[in-house]
Formats: sequence, C-alpha cells, structure tokens
Amino acid sequence: MRASPLFVSALTCLTLLGQADPPQTFRQWVGGQEIGGSTQETRLDGKVREVRSLEWVVLSRMGQEIREEVSQTARKTPEGQLTFTWRLQLSSEPFEGRAEWSPREPGILSIQPTHGSAVRKEVPAGALLWPEDLESLLKEAARMGRALRATTFSFPVQQWSTLHLEPQGAAPLPGFPDTVRFTGEERDGSATSRVEVWISPTSGEVRQRTELGGLEVLTQRFELPPPLLDKDSSEGFFERTLQTLPLHPFQPWIEELVLRGEGSLPILREDAQQTPLPKGRWRLRRATLPTPAEAAQPPIKGTPPPDDVRFLAPSPLVPFQDPAFDGLIRRMDLAPGLSRWEIARRVNTFVFEWITEKDFTVGFASALEVCHHPRGDCTEHGVLAVALLRRLGVPARGVTGWVGLGEVLGLHFWVEVRLKDRWVPVDPTFDQAPASALRIKLGDTDLSDLGSVGWEGAALAFTGVKWTPEQEGTFTCLGDQITGPGNIRLRLPRGHWQLQQGVLWLRTPHGGPWRVQAVNRPSEARLKGASHLAGARTLRQGWWMAASRVLLMDLGEGRWIQLEGVSETEAYELLDQLMAPATS
Repeated sequence: MRASPLFVSALTCLTLLGQADPPQTFRQWVGGQEIGGSTQETRLDGKVREVRSLEWVVLSRMGQEIREEVSQTARKTPEGQLTFTWRLQLSSEPFEGRAEWSPREPGILSIQPTHGSAVRKEVPAGALLWPEDLESLLKEAARMGRALRATTFSFPVQQWSTLHLEPQGAAPLPGFPDTVRFTGEERDGSATSRVEVWISPTSGEVRQRTELGGLEVLTQRFELPPPLLDKDSSEGFFERTLQTLPLHPFQPWIEELVLRGEGSLPILREDAQQTPLPKGRWRLRRATLPTPAEAAQPPIKGTPPPDDVRFLAPSPLVPFQDPAFDGLIRRMDLAPGLSRWEIARRVNTFVFEWITEKDFTVGFASALEVCHHPRGDCTEHGVLAVALLRRLGVPARGVTGWVGLGEVLGLHFWVEVRLKDRWVPVDPTFDQAPASALRIKLGDTDLSDLGSVGWEGAALAFTGVKWTPEQEGTFTCLGDQITGPGNIRLRLPRGHWQLQQGVLWLRTPHGGPWRVQAVNRPSEARLKGASHLAGARTLRQGWWMAASRVLLMDLGEGRWIQLEGVSETEAYELLDQLMAPATS
C-alpha cells in the first residue's frame, strides 16, 4: 500500500529509457498538510522487467525539519528470478541492501544488508514479492467486486505486511469513473490500522485513507484534486503524540506513582516497573538498584546462553563489530574486571556525553553512524548504547514507550540491560541508571531491523487515551525544609518554601523568590556559555547563566536541580548552603 508506516520516501522521480508503462505518481497528506509522495515506473531492460519506486516525506518535529526518502529497484528475469535493491535515507548514512528470490526455492527470501549479516526469511504461502503482482490483485478485486487478502514484504524495514479489504461498492473519482471503494485493515509488524482504499479495475489503486497517531493520512494519485485543507489542523504528527502533565517540582526524582488512563487503553506489558491496578490504573516504579549478587555479575564472554543470543547479536542497526567501535571503547578507558552493572552505568554516561548535538532532525541513524556523527535524539542514544553494551558482553535491548519530561508525556526510546533474572531500564538520553519512574513501556526490541522498533505501534497506542498522574503523598513545607513523597528533602537555612499549583518557590530574608525544579542532567549544549561555579565551602558544582539568571546545580546521585531568577552572588551562596540529604 502507498501509506508507508515509516513515512519514508524519495525526493525526485527518474526518467527511464525504454519505459514500458506510464509512471504512477502519488501525493500524500498528514493531518491536512502535504508531506510527500511517491512514484513508480516500469521499463524493459532487454528481457528483464524492472520496476523502480521512490517515496519521499518532509516532516516537522519540535520546530525542526526531518527529511526521509527511500528508493527501491525490483528486477525480474524471464525465468522468474527476482532481485531487489533498496536505499533508505533516514539520516546521513543510508540503510541499503540487496535481496534475491528464486522459483527454484520459493519458500526462502535471501537478504544481504550492506552493513550486517545475510539472513534467510521464510516466505509465507501466497505472499507477493513482485510489485506488479499486488497491483494486478487490486485491479482484479475491483473488477470482480470481491474481497482481497494479500501479504507483501517491505525490504527497507524488513517485515511482512498483511492487507484485508472488503468491497463497499462503486465510488467514482474525478478522472477515474470506474473506482470501487474498499474498507479493511492493514497490519505492519505489530501495528494494525484501518484503511479505506479506492481501486480502479483499469488504473489500480487511486486513493487510500488511514490514520496514524490521531491524524488522517491521505495518499492519492497526482491527477486527483487536492483535499480541502482544515485551517484548524496546524499540529503535526509528532506534536499530536504529546500529552500535558500537571506540574511537579521533583518529577525526575519520583520513585513510584500511579497513572490513571481514560479512553482507549492500550495493552501494556506487566513487569517490575509497571503493574496494573483496578479501573485502568497502572503503578509505575523506578527500578531498584542491583542486589550485591546482581552488581557483581560479570559480562558474558565466549558462547552466550541461548536466551541471551539475540540480545548480544550485531545487526544493521547495531553493527558493533565494525572497527569504528574500537575507538569508542578506547575512549571509555574501562578498567578490567568491571561488572555488567558498572559497564552499563559507564556506557550510559558515555553515550550521553558522546552525543553532543541533541538533534531532532535525525530520522533514525544506525549505531555506526552515531559513531561517526555524534548527533541525534533518543533513538540515536539508544542504538549506540545497545551496540556498546553488546560489544562489551552485556545483554541489551531497546524499549519503545512514553516518558514524562517536565510538563509533557511523549514518545520515547530507551534501553534495558539484563541482570540475573530481570531487565533493568537505563536511559542514555538523560543519563539515568536506573531510569526514571514516569515512563510507560509499550514493547521491547532486539533491534534486528527497523521494523522491530515499533514506532508506529507506539503512536497508535497513544491515540485515544489520556494519562493522568494520581497524587500520592503530600509535600510539607516546615520552617526552612521541604519534604515530599519518597523521602525527598531539601533544606536552606533561613529559607522559606512555598508550593503553588505544582510550582515550588524558595526565598530568604535577603533573596528570592526563586523557582525551584528538579531537572535531568543538562547537555553540553545547554551549558554552553554558562559560568562554571563551585561552592567555596562545599565545592558543590553548578553552572550559572547570566542572561537567563538560571542556576543548574549537581546534587549528586544523578540528581540535578534548577533555580530561576538567581544572581551570581546568590548562586555561590546557594551552592554552599542548599542541603539535599541522600534519598532512601
């Protein structure tokens, strides 16, 4: 089908000599905004039939533009031998590969990624590999007015898709008077979506409408008039996947909380970090620190146990056997004999510091690309951490879900490492080990291919549900000290604390008020231009920004705090006087 689950495509169409059929060109809209399209052209190269397809998309995420493209060439010999080559451009370095299928061995598809090991995939009975076979099946279904079932394969994301359509009757479109409207569903990997398709017995697919992340996705032939734009539809796909959370001054430090879901609740996996409660509620916990036995567990050397094999394997996403990873390992300068947990902590911090450019324009880069170009968002942090962990003998996997960050709950990707009989979440995007509590896990992935990541399923599961934290425990402002749930405590001699609608204020007889808020560890880019300060008595580290009058303070144990409205003199005093007893 034309609506690619990854929204990946190409920017131009090719002019082919010896063209056998006129090209088909499609345009695509998401949420009323045109974001891309596709072309498909066929030619004869001697006796070999060749189909070239290109798709492209330009998306906006958090105010930054993401460009993605994919091109694919399929060739068929008179004997029925099929070969496929593809190039998927989600970032600076593409994912590429080649595949072959032979009628002599019809049940096997041989795939060779450019970066990665060759794989042999079983071909389901009746699956369609040749692009024109699906088009023929669509035309026949429209001509006969009967249901259609088809299984196809996406080479760029390495996964099978199934399509089931039922005819709903004639539905002419401008320039295509013979189209028939079908409705049904399409399943890509773990994501299932409802689809509406208009098919012509003579021209094939003409229009398709589906939904992703609460936004309508419309793909149609170039000849059709564009849809009427919804003036109120200004939000993009990524913005639609964000939800607002109530303010909480110590959100990153919370050890445990309850989320209440309203609406179409997704199916969530139960584990030690998220457990179901009655009435659509889930208890979320930060993972406990390793026991002495877990903390002493060594990395795996030699042949791994069967359960760990796929979580220690290289793939095109995490090709850690490449020599480029040797340099990163040397940079880490790990002492011999470190345990799994200590390696995980070191890798987590190293990846956070290595990726200096926290960049939302990267669609999805492999760990090898992040070795060469340290830029990206949560997915780039995650794949690099998994690659390094596996290279060092620590079973690791990726996780898709949603995380709370300040006032926002949004899509996120993090990492889990195996310690004894449990998986412990760590988050290299924020340098958290263990990871914070306010996160909802939807699924995990061995990162064997792009299709296993599950972004589309995470976006679909987010649609139609609203998550609200339930208040547990209270804050007590007593004298110069504030205490909160989970043994959170802060104290400033002669200070006065005040909590107003989730916003915490601190003042003294001679300074303030300052807004106080726990934050994740700031990136190098965030600290650029800030003055590095240290308390004269405590030597506590802090960074003060003159323009914004913001003080970022390292409290130890991975806890950071931000105070707003602080002068430089007040910053030195706060570094020496603000006390934060260790959490239990």
